[in-house]
Amino acid sequence: MNKKQKISLIFSIIIVILAVVGSIFCFGEIYLVYTEPLDHGIRLLKFFTVQSNVLAGITSLLYIIYLLRENKTKKPIPKAVHILRYIATIDLVVTFLVVALLLGFIVDEGYFSLYVNANFFFHFAVPVLNLINFIAFENTPKLNFKDTFVGVVHLILYSIFYITVVLLNYHDGAVPLEHDWYGFAQLGPGVAFVCFVVILGVGYLIAYLLYKLKNKNNKE
Repeated sequence: MNKKQKISLIFSIIIVILAVVGSIFCFGEIYLVYTEPLDHGIRLLKFFTVQSNVLAGITSLLYIIYLLRENKTKKPIPKAVHILRYIATIDLVVTFLVVALLLGFIVDEGYFSLYVNANFFFHFAVPVLNLINFIAFENTPKLNFKDTFVGVVHLILYSIFYITVVLLNYHDGAVPLEHDWYGFAQLGPGVAFVCFVVILGVGYLIAYLLYKLKNKNNKE
């Protein structure tokens, strides 16, 4: 195992630990600084942030397992694992940017309420460490241009899920906040649709930039 792989292994272990700790805070509703909960228990999985961090934890664990196997048997890490890592990284960058540049300015509790308790892990620590690891230390096969479209598949599916929930619960000119947990549809479903089209565009741009950055350092 070379130096970059060792560093990547350490980063991946830390990411798994932080994702687990963040999940415990999230699903266990542990508050070091109290903020109004947006939902409870397993229903928190409806949030893209939660899904993305859980995915990052799982894919990092898979990467650890296959990296150790590669070191022992010389069998390469499956391309599918690398693609899952790519998807998780795109998701986390989208999460980081949406929170930092949008949601942080519209929540009632204030900007930094989105960086306490589980959100410290999910909105900051895991996304930042994951991005550094993916770009600088994970040594993966070259990505293909078509992989940029695969990279946003989770974001596309989530957008369809969110818009469907909004439309199914749109009555008398309004959508209850419990079915519009980001508040994008409070000015109408059309606004929610536009918001997610913009986010999808940003997501694809991130996928493309990561594709270009990774291929500068990736092995053939």
